[in-house]
Amino acid sequence: MHVASRILVLVILCVGLTACFTSEKPLIGAEDAVFPFEHIVFGEASRPDDRQSWTRKGDAYSFHPDDSADREALMRLKAVGENLYVVQMEFTEDEKPNRLYALLKADVPAGRVVSYASVMPDEFEAQPGLSICEKAVCIDDLDAYVAYARARMDAGVPPDAEYRIIEMK
Repeated sequence: MHVASRILVLVILCVGLTACFTSEKPLIGAEDAVFPFEHIVFGEASRPDDRQSWTRKGDAYSFHPDDSADREALMRLKAVGENLYVVQMEFTEDEKPNRLYALLKADVPAGRVVSYASVMPDEFEAQPGLSICEKAVCIDDLDAYVAYARARMDAGVPPDAEYRIIEMK
């Protein structure tokens, strides 16, 4: 049902320009993952020609940035409330594993997904379970991350990104 897919946008933002939410080790294992769809095509709402797709591959979703067979990111979703999911995106760059996170809120009937707490805000301060580390926020406790992201959402902070669902099976 959701697409927490900032993938290409997040990779560009997080790896290059902006601090993102990350972790040293995976925080969503196969046992916690949910699969509300087998295949989804979506795009960033502000870019009409943007199309990305995720396809279930075993215990994760697979995404190939730029449709490259050589590059792959794997995503897992964890349900954390009604129509709320944490997405964990894992990919390798320069032979180093990377993990990025976002809280997604889905409105499937409206064909819309919004993303929160994927990019570190300028005013971010470390707190229990979330620390500042090398150009990022390191998530040490997934529950602390979810509480932080939900608090931002509940406070009316605008989402980091909005996506439109084009197709879902």
